[in-house]
Amino acid sequence: MSNRDVQPLKFSCKKCESRIGIWVVNKDGMGLDNKITAAMMAGKTNIANLYKNNGLSYKINGAVEIPLEGMFDPALDFVDLHLDFPVVFGKYVMGNTPYMQAVGRSGGEKATFHRDRLETINRQYSKYPQVVELISKYTKGLVNPFIAYADKHFKVNVKSKKQEDINAALYTVVSRYTGPFLLAGDTQSLVDKYTKTIIDLVTTKKTAMAEFMQELFDTKFLANLQRDCLRIYKPIFNAELPLRPALFLDVDSTYGTGKVAMRVSSQDFEEYREVYKDMAEVLSRQLVLLAGMGNLIERGDHNAFFVRTSQSGKQLSPSSLNQYADVALGNKLQDLDSTWHTIDKISHDNELRNAIAHNKIDYNDITQCITYYPKIEGMEREKKREIYLLDYMHRLLALFRDVHRLHHLVKCLNYAMLIEPSASLVKR
Repeated sequence: MSNRDVQPLKFSCKKCESRIGIWVVNKDGMGLDNKITAAMMAGKTNIANLYKNNGLSYKINGAVEIPLEGMFDPALDFVDLHLDFPVVFGKYVMGNTPYMQAVGRSGGEKATFHRDRLETINRQYSKYPQVVELISKYTKGLVNPFIAYADKHFKVNVKSKKQEDINAALYTVVSRYTGPFLLAGDTQSLVDKYTKTIIDLVTTKKTAMAEFMQELFDTKFLANLQRDCLRIYKPIFNAELPLRPALFLDVDSTYGTGKVAMRVSSQDFEEYREVYKDMAEVLSRQLVLLAGMGNLIERGDHNAFFVRTSQSGKQLSPSSLNQYADVALGNKLQDLDSTWHTIDKISHDNELRNAIAHNKIDYNDITQCITYYPKIEGMEREKKREIYLLDYMHRLLALFRDVHRLHHLVKCLNYAMLIEPSASLVKR
């Protein structure tokens, strides 16, 4: 079992496709497994009573519970469930729990790291709605309510009503609650890299950098993009349950080579199908910043792309950053010739994004298989791709990490605009 205090486990019946839910409530929260283990070591062996007496209860939806005497009957369909780890539906093997299977694939140290990371989520997830509310007050410009809310709910003191101090408070909270979904050490190293790159450009190409910053300010592109970035956190917080086993893939060295499909014990693909598409749209706009910065680094002008031409001599590359902003996401990467920042290949699946956007996608509740049709085929649907729900959540996690990384670039550029007017590159 997970140590999450509420555990809504779900799967579909293989015969009738009905959805079955087991809603487990663990009143004592974290540490229940340790308490039960201690009781067993003390000679108490009635497991059902031990769990009940220590605050665990459950109810079942979509099925009825029947008593089982003796060993599990192999003639019955067996489903192993666990919120925190990928699971495999198959033959019952005593002791071969999802946790033990995970340890076998990752090793005990990495499995422990995964569980420790989820313990942080267990402590934090009830506060996610409050983080979303704080973001809402920020984006609406409600300065005084924002300051009061940050202090009351997060014990974060906003030093002043200056925008840079309000930003500092906001990102302190956001960083705290997104931390478990990120790769260790990712944030600080990226902030250092972005800051150094911006300072280098301001120092060595001040006029060109000022023109870039001025266009970002005049078009309100950076301000609008910041709001777009802040919208990604609510759907990620809402997807906390199916992201839990996807997080384990960070430490599972066998993922991608296994022959058996691994599944998720909280199967609600329909709730999260639009999240990937919406987040990909944010990435598409963030790539405009990457392109502008890359052009400054390589050619000293944010509008100067490497010139690509057709065989007939027609220019294929964008003539300006403004034109690049209208390029479809699937074609944007080919005009990023600077290597100063790279995008995770797993996160950039334009075919999946297009299939979701055009509703050319099917989902099988039983197998958790997602079938999508990425090509334009008129009235037909022949050329299909298949991934499992766990794969989808893994791609969503990778996409979130890329968008979150580039949100830090937005934050750094925004801060560069907020410094004292005498030093600012932007004319207001």
